[in-house]
Amino acid sequence: MQSFSPAPVLLCVLLLATGEVGGVWQAKAQPLSIAASSAATQEVAPEVVTAGAWQISWTDANGDSKQASMQIKQEGANLSGTFQAPRGSAKLTGTLQGSHVSINVKAAMRQIAFTGLIDGDKMSGTTSTGKPWTATRQ
Repeated sequence: MQSFSPAPVLLCVLLLATGEVGGVWQAKAQPLSIAASSAATQEVAPEVVTAGAWQISWTDANGDSKQASMQIKQEGANLSGTFQAPRGSAKLTGTLQGSHVSINVKAAMRQIAFTGLIDGDKMSGTTSTGKPWTATRQ
């Protein structure tokens, strides 16, 4: 069985592409690149959205279960909003990097940091004291 060599075909394509100069066909060396569009070759991860109302549950440093609601606003990777607990409301700030979320709540006498992952309508992770937390979109 004979194998096919693409060399003659490529040579003809180069000769036809460069044109005729002074009655003589001349091939001009040109860099040849075949590149797909970067948008077509790169898979773009869907944007994670945390904006909206969330119900959060966590275990405090004493081992007691706590609950609150959060109203989160998102501007790019920055988070802001309010944290409403039984004893009052507090300001929240945070960041989002991919599916990694970090939320800081600054109450009058203490600060709580929640870090973890967001997956659709659920978030979970650990607090700054190493205790677990979960949140569900409302």
